[in-house]
Amino acid sequence: MSVLEATRRQFIRSAAMAAASAVVGSRTMADPPRPPGGLELPMLPDVKWDKAPCRFCGTGCHVQVGVKDGKVVAVTGDRQAEVNKGLLCVKGYHVGHILYGKDRLTTPMLRKDGKLVPITWDEAIDTIAKRIHAAPSKFAFYGSGQWTVPEGYAANKFMKGGLSNNHIDPNARLCMASAVTGYISTYGVDEPYNCYDDLDHCDVLILWGNNFAEMHPVLFSRFIDRKLKGDKITLVDLTTRHTRTSERADHVLVFQPQSDMAIANCIAQQVIAAGAVANEFVEKHCTFRKPWAKPGDPQTLMGQPCSFEEYKKFVAEYTPENVAKISGLSVEQLQLLGKLFADRSKKISSLWCMGMNQHTQGTAVNNLVHAIHLLSGHWGRLGDGPQSLTGQPSACGTVREVGTLSHALPGDLRVDIKEQAEKAEKLWNVPAGRINPK
Repeated sequence: MSVLEATRRQFIRSAAMAAASAVVGSRTMADPPRPPGGLELPMLPDVKWDKAPCRFCGTGCHVQVGVKDGKVVAVTGDRQAEVNKGLLCVKGYHVGHILYGKDRLTTPMLRKDGKLVPITWDEAIDTIAKRIHAAPSKFAFYGSGQWTVPEGYAANKFMKGGLSNNHIDPNARLCMASAVTGYISTYGVDEPYNCYDDLDHCDVLILWGNNFAEMHPVLFSRFIDRKLKGDKITLVDLTTRHTRTSERADHVLVFQPQSDMAIANCIAQQVIAAGAVANEFVEKHCTFRKPWAKPGDPQTLMGQPCSFEEYKKFVAEYTPENVAKISGLSVEQLQLLGKLFADRSKKISSLWCMGMNQHTQGTAVNNLVHAIHLLSGHWGRLGDGPQSLTGQPSACGTVREVGTLSHALPGDLRVDIKEQAEKAEKLWNVPAGRINPK
């Protein structure tokens, strides 16, 4: 081992240990609390610092990567980033390691005689170009929520504006489809209206099946830091199992899987029974809908209009006493949730991730959580509202806003709506009709 390699390994190891020691001292804290802005970049001989995203989870932390002689030798949080404010977790401090894994590909591979063999980049590009030219409609592109926005935009434009081919899709469709359809069927458009800053202003944080401490550790630390500083805030862990998040929660509500829809309806029932409906807001901005015009009809995403009285009658049977029998929660625990939502003086943030979005009734439970926030008026204020977290840092930006989905175009446009496709064709400066509507 060279002296340089030894120095590099020692530095990265010490950085990782600094983060790990914070976790040892407090298992759920990612790093000691710092003022916004974090620390200045360390001055290291011959090290050039560049900005990059951490792609380990959906938080989207900004990292500063120290490079020497073409290799990563140091990693630290970006002190100017509003997302993580210079903070990283153990995963972030190890982000440079993924470049040097023993099983990492360093050259393109081509299958020849049943075996993958290394080839040059020129050979790889020539092979891809020839095969695309021979059969452009048979070519497909599989992306992810870890693409950067420019990468995804280029791929989308190449496929739809260049090849007239909609065979591009990300792995995020498998995890975020319920959140997307939940937003669209509730608000008419995709994407959450609130943001990470709500963590700094909410009075109550309710986690719906989300192990926040381990899956989004920097965001969790941001909230827990407020508790350590003495803020009177409440953490409710609504979960199917005990996790590290549960260790810091004020209330751990362990419910039976698949009963969370009944729990959401129970909250709505209690808000109505307590006379705590945000009547003015609801009358001005909300409509009530049911999945079908009459039982047996095909269900649609947007549903059919119904009256408030019909909705009230539907949720009336979801009393704490009835829901306790199927959810595994006590009547008192269900009443706790009802009282929180009935109190408009408190600001409530609801967060969830894959536990809800990969639910067998994912869209429905997304709709219900949005609904109880709208019904109770816990919406539209800083720190007050529902938000689906993502599992990858650009599942919103690259996938949904850029439109790296088979049916989508940038800016929430669609390939199958003629006027929207024509708009994209003009922006891309491609011939009319180039975008395939199918």
